[in-house]
This record gives sequence, structure tokens and C-alpha cells, in this order.
Amino acid sequence: MRVGIAVLALVCCLANPSPGSAVGVGGKSTPKLPVVLPARKSVRIPSPDGRWVLIGSPFSLSGQQTLTLVDRTTGRQTVVKHYDRSIDVAWNPDSASFFLNDAYGSNVEDAYLYPTQGEPLELDDLILNQDPDARRVPADHMYFHVGRWLSAKTMLVEYCGHNSASPAEQFDFLYRIDLNGLDPHGASVRRIFHRVRPLRLSGECRL
Repeated sequence: MRVGIAVLALVCCLANPSPGSAVGVGGKSTPKLPVVLPARKSVRIPSPDGRWVLIGSPFSLSGQQTLTLVDRTTGRQTVVKHYDRSIDVAWNPDSASFFLNDAYGSNVEDAYLYPTQGEPLELDDLILNQDPDARRVPADHMYFHVGRWLSAKTMLVEYCGHNSASPAEQFDFLYRIDLNGLDPHGASVRRIFHRVRPLRLSGECRL
């Protein structure tokens, strides 16, 4: 389990009174939880408005898996990412972007915001640039993870992990990120939870 299930649930309920789903364009909804890849067969993840579809393909001969974005109006296909281990993704309710968590190593996970058109925004750097307390925490296991969309302009993001040096500590930060377009300088990061304590291999933060 990840950090503070009770805290996380409370934050989600306060930020979005409808816990079952996030309402998208035209009354359509997006899943409450992201889709986890890889899978044993190809997975199609359509956007709420139906224009776009993400396709997760299983292992190829090269040993990598692939996430591809398809524009259904033009048929254009764009490779989003080749990945070795696992990722999870979820569409923004407005269908203009999706988040992607890339657990590419046993001790690291990166989080991104991908627009359907344009360059991705790395949420790791956005958080560390705006929260000096997070930068000061020593860590050799670092996990940035988008938990869910709270609205079309707001995400709930966790940064957690631990260090192995003495005294060993584990940490959890929880953030609300409010977007103003996809310019990292226009996004605001608000920390809503923070905990640092002695390392305890309790199952939190994938430890």
C-alpha cells in the first residue's frame, strides 16, 4: 500500500466529492484508478471524448514494451514510450493529456504529464524545484507517482522513498498540482501532507 491510505482517501473526498469517477467532456467519465501495464495482450485505453486511444503492447522481440498514442481522426500513431518494467496511465477528463508513471527500476519511479500534442512535463523536477523540503531529504530510493486526477486541471501526486544511510529514514510527501496549461512555470505545487520517520519496512511506498 502507498502512504497514508486514510489521509489519501480524505484528501480525495474533500477535493472531489464524487469518489467513483472524474466527470469528463459531455458527461463521460474516466476510471478512478490508472491502467497498469504491461498486460499479457495489447490494451486499448480510449480518451473520454473518443478522439484518442493509448495502446499498450506487450513484449516485442527487442524485449521492450511500447505505449502508442493514436489520433482516431487522422489515424496518426505516435510512440509515447518504450518501457522495460511497468507503467501506469490515466486520461485527463478533458482528453487533452494523460499522466504516466514509469517504474523503470526497483528503486526509482518517475511521473510525467503527456499532452496529446506537445512535449511531456516531468513532474519530478516540477516538485523538487518548488518544494525545498523535498530537495533536502536524502534518498537512494525515490518514487514519484500520480495517484489520480482530481479535475481536468488538478492532480494528486505522491513523492516517497527512503535512504539507506544511517540513520535510515523513510519519507512521504503528498501534493496537489494545479495546472495552467503545460508550461512548468505556470503549474503550482501545493504540499498537503509530509512525514519523515525512521525506516520501517512496512509495505509503504513499495518498500
